[in-house]
Amino acid sequence: MKNLIVKLIDRYNLKSIQVLITFSFSILIFFIICTIAFLSYHITGTVVEENTNEYVYQLVKQVNNDIDYYLRTVETIAENIRYNNDLNEYVRTENQELEKDIISDLNTYVESRNDIINIVFISNKGRVFHNNLHLKLKDNINFEDFEWYRKAKNEEKFVVSESHIQRLFESRYKWVVSCSTLLKSPYYEENLGVLLVDINYNLIIDMVSSIKLGQKGYVFIVDNNGDIVYHPKQQLLYSGLKSEDMDTILNSEDGTKTVIEDRKKKQYTITTSKYSGWKVVSSVYMEDILSYKPNLDRFFFIMGTLAIFISIFISVLISRSILYPIKKLVNTMHQVEEGNLDVSIDIKNDNEIGELAKAFNLMTNRINNLVNQNKKVEKNKRKNELRALQAQINPHFLYNTLDSIIWMAESKNYKGVVIMTSALAKLFRISISKGAQYITVAEEIEHVENYLKIQKIRYGDHLDYHIDVEEDIKQNKIIKLIIQPIVENAIYHGIKNVHGGGMIDISVKKYDNKILITIADDGVGMSQQEIKLLFSKNQELPKEKKLGGVGVRNVDNRIKLYYGEDYGLEIESEIYEGTTVKAWLPNISILGGDNI
Repeated sequence: MKNLIVKLIDRYNLKSIQVLITFSFSILIFFIICTIAFLSYHITGTVVEENTNEYVYQLVKQVNNDIDYYLRTVETIAENIRYNNDLNEYVRTENQELEKDIISDLNTYVESRNDIINIVFISNKGRVFHNNLHLKLKDNINFEDFEWYRKAKNEEKFVVSESHIQRLFESRYKWVVSCSTLLKSPYYEENLGVLLVDINYNLIIDMVSSIKLGQKGYVFIVDNNGDIVYHPKQQLLYSGLKSEDMDTILNSEDGTKTVIEDRKKKQYTITTSKYSGWKVVSSVYMEDILSYKPNLDRFFFIMGTLAIFISIFISVLISRSILYPIKKLVNTMHQVEEGNLDVSIDIKNDNEIGELAKAFNLMTNRINNLVNQNKKVEKNKRKNELRALQAQINPHFLYNTLDSIIWMAESKNYKGVVIMTSALAKLFRISISKGAQYITVAEEIEHVENYLKIQKIRYGDHLDYHIDVEEDIKQNKIIKLIIQPIVENAIYHGIKNVHGGGMIDISVKKYDNKILITIADDGVGMSQQEIKLLFSKNQELPKEKKLGGVGVRNVDNRIKLYYGEDYGLEIESEIYEGTTVKAWLPNISILGGDNI
């Protein structure tokens, strides 16, 4: 991803930061949208498919439950017949006077329910009773030839057959599902015989045929031997023009199975009845299940295209809002660099960049006033020169900071931009302090902490720091900008040259009627000769020591100028052991004005 963006930037010569941010945002958002769209599309499709499969499964399962419930009612009829007193008495005594009552009882069950075609009882002695006296059994019937009869006798359980044509009666051939069972007398230990209840096949058709599953889907029923109980295309199956994958159906557990039929995916949803052993199976083609896909594709395409255009528009606005005021600030800085101190930045933003612009305007205005001020006496001249020196911001530091802000903006590190811009604005605000020379210890610590935040972002793990201030002296006032020049010296001449980086430890404590500010670093340290040279007023510092040395010497001069010769700086240092700078100040809790 990164290499792709770099190649596109080099190819199209995208030098403008605004264009670069817009382009980078657009590429990033495009890939994010594509990723989200792909995941959403995949998840939506999966959820729809799973919900469809679950719906079909529950539908098929309900059909199976309905059939089981119905078959249980038929078994209940058989159980009631088992308790029929006339039937029990006839089997035991063969009293022919009971035959009409038995036939009447069987006929009552048939007439009370239009779903039952026949009820036939074959006693253990071969006597046959059936409900309809108008029907005649075929001659020479051997019931052992019928599977439903053999299973009822041998398995001694309630048996449900596949659909078939009942051929017991002359001139009557109806499609039925036969339910048979061996009746045992509840009154004495003897088998009464086999009971047959023929269910109207149309009842099964009514239960299943009304279910529609897409354009081509359907539901069918097979028994545990793979014989078709019901199929909406039964004639095509018998003629061999259509087939079902019975091996998959019979060998699969309940659930969904996918098969290939005529190069098309088809799903079987299977539920098995623990009561009858039948399997109710739905057959649905995947093209029916996935019929939602064209609309889903169209929706995601439209939403994705719209989101990309919106993201480009927002990217342009964001990049413009971030970089336009920074460009104005840089251009104004170039004018100040050329010596024009009458310039100001017109930025109305209520954010860190706006604060930076206000602080910069105050700074340039202050510098301009100080440069043009008529110094009346030598002491005031020295004070004014020192004030101008303290108010000036190192151009290299400012340029490096602004370059860092622009670099972080280009790399989309907006959190770093906010932190560094906010720290720089606060740094300027405290430096200006509305012209006041005295600030609280808390403000001085905030000033150096903002400076260290900026340097920490620039140097990363190469620099670390710790600040400890006693709580009861935080509101005491001191002359401003004492700590920052010493910290700057510790960074550039102590820690910067140490392999692996270093630590700056700052503490502010109270000693009787004095305040002690300690700045310690574990940098390369200084020799005693360098320390003496640092405090010498008559000797020129080496070029490599000028930046930090002038700052430290200036801090010492200012402390002595404002507080007297009893106060100032002490330096303890050894080569490769680090440096400790102690600044002694009077402990003054309330101080008014700028005068000594």
